[in-house]
Amino acid sequence: MARAKWLVPTVVNLAALIQAAQVHFSLELTWQKGSPNGFERELIFVNNQFPGPPLIMDEGDDVTIEVTNHLPFNQSIHFHGIRQQGTPWADGVSGLSQWGIRPGQKYTYKWQADQYGTYWYHSHDKARLMDGLYGAIYIRPSSADSPVSMISSDPKDIEAMENARRNPQLVVLSDWDHLTSDAYMQAEMDTGYDIFCSDSILVNGQGSVYCKDPEELTDMQASEVKAIVNATLTDKGCDPFLPRLQGFWDHNPDALPGNLNSGCIPSEGLESVFQVDPDDEWASFNFISAAGIKALVISIDEHPMYVYEVDGRSVEPQLAHSIPIYNGQRYSVMVRLDQDPGNYTIRVAGNGNQVISGFSTLKYRGGDLNQRQSIPYINYGGLNTTSSVIPLDTTSLPPYPAIQPATYADDFHLLTLGRINSSWEWTLDGTSFLPANLAEIEPVLFNPQTPELASALKIETKNNTWVDIVFQLAIPEGTYLQPPHPIHKHSNKAFLIGASQGKFNWSSIDDAAQESPDSFYEIPTFRDTFVTSPAGEAWVAIRYHVENPGAFLLHCHTETHLASGMGMVLLDGIDAWPELPTFVK
Repeated sequence: MARAKWLVPTVVNLAALIQAAQVHFSLELTWQKGSPNGFERELIFVNNQFPGPPLIMDEGDDVTIEVTNHLPFNQSIHFHGIRQQGTPWADGVSGLSQWGIRPGQKYTYKWQADQYGTYWYHSHDKARLMDGLYGAIYIRPSSADSPVSMISSDPKDIEAMENARRNPQLVVLSDWDHLTSDAYMQAEMDTGYDIFCSDSILVNGQGSVYCKDPEELTDMQASEVKAIVNATLTDKGCDPFLPRLQGFWDHNPDALPGNLNSGCIPSEGLESVFQVDPDDEWASFNFISAAGIKALVISIDEHPMYVYEVDGRSVEPQLAHSIPIYNGQRYSVMVRLDQDPGNYTIRVAGNGNQVISGFSTLKYRGGDLNQRQSIPYINYGGLNTTSSVIPLDTTSLPPYPAIQPATYADDFHLLTLGRINSSWEWTLDGTSFLPANLAEIEPVLFNPQTPELASALKIETKNNTWVDIVFQLAIPEGTYLQPPHPIHKHSNKAFLIGASQGKFNWSSIDDAAQESPDSFYEIPTFRDTFVTSPAGEAWVAIRYHVENPGAFLLHCHTETHLASGMGMVLLDGIDAWPELPTFVK
């Protein structure tokens, strides 16, 4: 790996920053009844909308977001992927960067949109993202520096794609359950099970409940998962509770709420429609996974996708017919509008841990009379329909323009993550649980040595250093499979430098790279969410630059895992700790 090649802002970038606009958003949080999939339950609305309204701005804008909490519980809002350079107090994590916003109170976030791309905002208190507090963020680029010319060199195509890039279709994907997040977590505590079953997949907050024959659903389960599960799925497409999946801890199946893992009850909600104009020739679909517990896979019938942006940063475009997307990740794709005017299904399926799907429609202007059914690339279970379908290779997404991490790191940490104590409790460091009541402790940013946070849950780094973290997945004896863990790093992105099955048996990345060079990527990807392998013992390695002092969370973005303890705190730049502005405390 070469020494980092950090990019100097172009004249256009600098001009945009000098002329930064002041943009202001007001978000009102309320607890109301709604029926996103035809089944009514209480959920969080933002400005009487679900999902919350998209926040659209320009690169360089100074952003103010005033949040009023009318909910019956504390809340905070995290701006996922926004690095908060120089504003660590605006990261939006209760107990880390702020006190929780109490019912009836207001809180104002201020930060700069200093990087273009697709991001999102969401709850960061317990597992309440699963109650609907999320919405899209899009920061329009100020620079003409763009990878779309690698898709087509035709000037007309380039102009059309740049227009699409600045005016994308924002697509928020989520799973949805009929239980509130508190009830879902209570079910895990009462039963002892790690539950990962949902009622629906929603696209921009709309969907339905589909009930299918268990045998049909089992036939659509991925072969590698089916070989381990070796059992008929429930009528919701969920795995039964088996020791090989749950381990040999104590369980209480009699405490399982009805219809949580089986007993599917169909219901019909609305379906999102994305209108496109064939005269535009290209459209950008910017997918955001706001899923609480589901890994997903996306496809648009008969429309190949060129992935050009990942987690908010441009990459060398890659052609794909289907894209795996994990909790918190974002993929922006360019789609050529060259099919016969009509309706084409956008499919969002479960990816490995449930056979389930949600649907929306890409609708061409002028195609109302065309009733032909579009031809899918993937089926209801997310499997390819033919051998010619091209899934995205997520290990081959070179940043554009090219950047590389430093050749060597200054610090190294090995984290062993997985279950301890029970099927449903998860740890990131192998020994400790991040407190579920973070909102009730003094924010770590205010006091890095806060006694409520165990020392094992903190990693201290020095400013302007490079840090390696290896996530070692541990499989308890008797279990063979666990869900993939999407590990999200707050503040700046990191390079995914290597991954492999087995155990990381070295004391540094340098030693590992010498003895196992095939485990490391020639061109590391650059993103804010990294996924562990679900197939047995394995490890993933990242390298990041400490450049923004503050207290930032490192955690699994599966909400039930985070709520049960799967997180740690990065005390980045402890030697250059920021002074807090008076309005923060």
